[in-house]
Amino acid sequence: MPKKYNRIQYSKPNIPVHPSLSSSSTCLSHHGAHTQTPESSTSVNDLIQHLRRSQAPSTVERHHSDSNPHPSVHPSLKSILQVPDTPIPRPRIQTAARRRQRGPAGPPPPRSWLVDSIHAPKSLRSGLASAESAHNVSRRLDCLPGIYLPDEHTLMHQTLKSMAKNWAWHTEYDQYYLATLPELLKQALLAYISVYSPRPMTRSTLELVFLDETTLEDATGSDAITHLDLSGAAIFKDLSKIFEKQPPIPTSAEESISVPDTWDTSSIASLSITTACFPALTHLSLAHNPSPSWRSLLSALPHFRTLTHLSLAYWPVPSLTPNAKTATLSSPAGSVQYGASDFYSASDGDWSEAAGILRRLGRGTLCLKWLDLEGCTEWIGALGWTDSEGGGGVDWTGAWKGLETVRCGQDWVPQRLENQTDAGQTAKQDLYNESRHADWNVEFERKRYRERLAKEAWIARETEVRRVEAQVGTRRRGKAGRVVFEKTRVEGWAEKALAGWSRGEDVR
Repeated sequence: MPKKYNRIQYSKPNIPVHPSLSSSSTCLSHHGAHTQTPESSTSVNDLIQHLRRSQAPSTVERHHSDSNPHPSVHPSLKSILQVPDTPIPRPRIQTAARRRQRGPAGPPPPRSWLVDSIHAPKSLRSGLASAESAHNVSRRLDCLPGIYLPDEHTLMHQTLKSMAKNWAWHTEYDQYYLATLPELLKQALLAYISVYSPRPMTRSTLELVFLDETTLEDATGSDAITHLDLSGAAIFKDLSKIFEKQPPIPTSAEESISVPDTWDTSSIASLSITTACFPALTHLSLAHNPSPSWRSLLSALPHFRTLTHLSLAYWPVPSLTPNAKTATLSSPAGSVQYGASDFYSASDGDWSEAAGILRRLGRGTLCLKWLDLEGCTEWIGALGWTDSEGGGGVDWTGAWKGLETVRCGQDWVPQRLENQTDAGQTAKQDLYNESRHADWNVEFERKRYRERLAKEAWIARETEVRRVEAQVGTRRRGKAGRVVFEKTRVEGWAEKALAGWSRGEDVR
């Protein structure tokens, strides 16, 4: 039998009518019964065109309403010219919502990975790791002894602190008034900038402070400056130029002629000679520098003849080629080290290059009495290094025979060493911690391991400082005065631990 096919009937979808169309259709239905004229009858296309005109995009209207046809006029002239006030622009409508910031793909990192990471939050970092990092190194205002500093409870202290925090603003808008400050306030201001300023001091801003009368009227200059705190300043590219006073620029063509008519005494004296910018400087701080350079420091030694106090805190290992520790040169005899020291020089006790640089530094600072090497315990062994013949190191009995004090502390104490006065208290604390963590805990064991390594490294550095102090004392005995090494201030159990470590005992 033939198959029966069911015909599919398509129905017109029920589309809702726009309210304006429905109202117009109802009006036509009401009035059409009474009056049917060609003018009143409206087709669908006419209605659609009418809706398009009435519901035009609002962007064009907003553009015309926001634009001001009248030019902007100063408020003081509006009342005179009778110009109406400018309408307030409409608030901007956010068309799209802000996308949520997504983190890195994958599961979150384990907690143990974040303990020693510099990118981890402060709550997750270990105390020992954060104490050793350079971010938590304390900076003091009195890094140079004898510098003038106002009392903390005075208005002058708050003023200098506020100027240091907003130093970029003052160099832009007060650049013609900074040079008129008294010399004592200039010295204190530089010390506050090194501690509180978010940006380091540069050469251009330093020159604004020390303009002289030849450049700016009523400027105090830099002839009477004795303390110069440049801690954290980014000036090592032009370090030698900072301490040189440039000759004045000639104003006429006759003055620009460099060859004089005659070479007698009067004409030679009239020639422009580069002089020292800080002739009375005795205290200088170059600590906490973001990019220190021993080569730039040695090139500026002719300007350090009058220095008695110098701070090089937290400087790296003395080297003229710090970026070439692993570089080698090929030669017929084989590969040769590019620099004077390699990556393993410190572990092998080879301080030949570092001791040579310090020896050159000593020849340029003959009047030095106080040297700050805080945070430099990594290369403190270079101060007592000598070659196989007993020479080649720092000249403690010649150039630095007048050196009296050397600061070489670490500025931090491990957590298990500070605030403890008895070894028994430490043992009780360890038993208490072990009782609380009866079950083996990986995180706790890792923390204890890191603490023990940090404590051993700290004690080893303090012991190295004491060994170098004994070597220097032996070399200066009977030839020069005694030099004092200011070490990290520790008490109680830490002193016993250092004494036990020097005897070879286990202080774990």
